Amino acid sequence: MPDLPSDQLATLVQIANMYYKDNLSQQEIANQLGVSRSLIATYLQRARDQQLVRIEIIDPRDDSAHLALELCRKFAIEKALLVPYGHKSDELTRRAVAAEAAKLIEARVKDGDVFGIGWGRTTSRMVDLLAPTRAVSVDVVPLLGESGQESNYSQMNHMVLRTAEHFGGKPHFLLAPMVVGSRELRDMLWRDMVVREVARQWDRMTVACFGIGVLPPTPGMIVYIGDAYTPMLISKGAVGDVCVHPFNEPGDILETPLTDCMIGVGVDQLRQTPCRIALASGIEKANAVAGALRTGLITHLVADTQLAVAVLRSTDL
Repeated sequence: MPDLPSDQLATLVQIANMYYKDNLSQQEIANQLGVSRSLIATYLQRARDQQLVRIEIIDPRDDSAHLALELCRKFAIEKALLVPYGHKSDELTRRAVAAEAAKLIEARVKDGDVFGIGWGRTTSRMVDLLAPTRAVSVDVVPLLGESGQESNYSQMNHMVLRTAEHFGGKPHFLLAPMVVGSRELRDMLWRDMVVREVARQWDRMTVACFGIGVLPPTPGMIVYIGDAYTPMLISKGAVGDVCVHPFNEPGDILETPLTDCMIGVGVDQLRQTPCRIALASGIEKANAVAGALRTGLITHLVADTQLAVAVLRSTDL
């Protein structure tokens, strides 16, 4: 039993539960308790020092660990992080995936990195949950232009700004639409000095984080590539997209008229990025996630266990 006054012990246990069990970020805990984030980090370290928190080695026979290992084996990815499925709503599952991804990114991003952010609900939630314990000299760039949608999770430059603020890094803004009306207009925008500067950052990118789009879109999902392109992409066999690059079930990147009208990171630029983290939740994404994993654009997957089971089953059919 730690040799601490009961009130201090209760505080450490409360904060440890909020962080490790409730998946609250350090900033969220600090806001709830009315203290600084650095104090929460100190309390968490003290809880570990007092052995109130134990780091558990996962038995690979455990279902989640076994599923993660199987995903890595079948799709030749570096790592899969899975959160238990059992939440009462899709939003809670999405939040759990985002919290796990935030911790992964906090551990991976270091001084001198170029960190690219993509579009998506889970990605945006991940940005909200970032709580690094120290400032990091990182360049933060959008992977895509703006979508024109009104939802918070489709505003790329806003997500970049929030991420840079969390890390204490430098934001780079892409002042152009994600999809334009013609190849000529796209080429004209590519010549813009601000757009070229962001494109140069994509060549230097070391970590990228993005969601996986689904085709056809599920009910309630915003079609950020535009409704006009959706039937054409489906007719060509697209089951999803990564950063507006559509792919089919075998994982082939599809060349379509959309390719000539988009402003965003290129496939080769993504592939040369050492750490490429994809976030996904929900069983309805199984085919899209399986196809995305086959593209070779993903090194790390953060998802829920129910989705992982569905992805693995789809490969056995």
